[in-house]
Amino acid sequence: MVSMATMNSIAFITERLQATCSTQQNLSTATPPWVWSQKTVPSWAAEVTLLEQLRIAEITKRAEWRATAATWDGDLAIIARITRDVKREGSFAFRGDAVKRELFRALRTEARSRDDIYNQGEAARAAWALVDPLWTYEEDVTLGSFGSLLAVALTRKSTHQTALTAWRSAAAKLRNKALAVDADNVAWYAAATRQFRAGTEKGDLIRSTVPTTYRPPPPVGQAVIAPVMVAGGTIHFDCAAAHATRFAYLHQPPGAPGFAVLAADTTEASVTLANQPAGVHRFQAVGRNSGGDGPASVVVEVTVAAQQVA
Repeated sequence: MVSMATMNSIAFITERLQATCSTQQNLSTATPPWVWSQKTVPSWAAEVTLLEQLRIAEITKRAEWRATAATWDGDLAIIARITRDVKREGSFAFRGDAVKRELFRALRTEARSRDDIYNQGEAARAAWALVDPLWTYEEDVTLGSFGSLLAVALTRKSTHQTALTAWRSAAAKLRNKALAVDADNVAWYAAATRQFRAGTEKGDLIRSTVPTTYRPPPPVGQAVIAPVMVAGGTIHFDCAAAHATRFAYLHQPPGAPGFAVLAADTTEASVTLANQPAGVHRFQAVGRNSGGDGPASVVVEVTVAAQQVA
């Protein structure tokens, strides 16, 4: 896959394509008319449509992939917490048995990668099962529930990989098309400026209308969701990210198995949701500009009380 750093931004290529298409249309109806020998006027218009379709598809698949990542990361965060608790509480509960205590004390809890967090959780589950499957340190956390959580996490991993592959495919299609379009843009501009010299009406039209220089925008900062307000079943929050011009929002309502895409690509820096069900709602946001995405926000939770929606 072509890295964004190795090519002009999709936004710039799209802008240049649209300008080229418009200028070529004008030149085709001038007196005398001029059309680049390598591409017809309708072909330029078709390229504009196709590139936009591919851009929307990539944005949509990227948001869907982020939703699966946020869901998977939520499970892994719980697994990491339980692993730490099992190590600490098990070491204390079985302190009178040197062998059992050592099984818990030997557990590792410092993982940072997703796979390592999962593997450390599996090690904690195995130690727990070997020492005493009926032992529990918290009413809502049992060996069975921990095992179920680990099983679900494997499903999340598979779902995430599928979404990641779908996004990579959409991104590759977009970038490959953008590279081809950019090459045509450059070739058309070279031919057009050879045909019409600077200082002529048509030559100056081309040079003033079609952009040729890409200036990367500053990197986008991490998105921040705040403040979150709840009133009568309506949830509202603002989002900010340095240098962002657009945002993507994810939402996990009460009882939902994971995050869903609330908005894949919007200029709105705030979200208002009315008539929301009671329970815990989770949100995540990402800011972007023509240079790419910034870091995702931390996941924010807000509770809608039952009486608020009664």
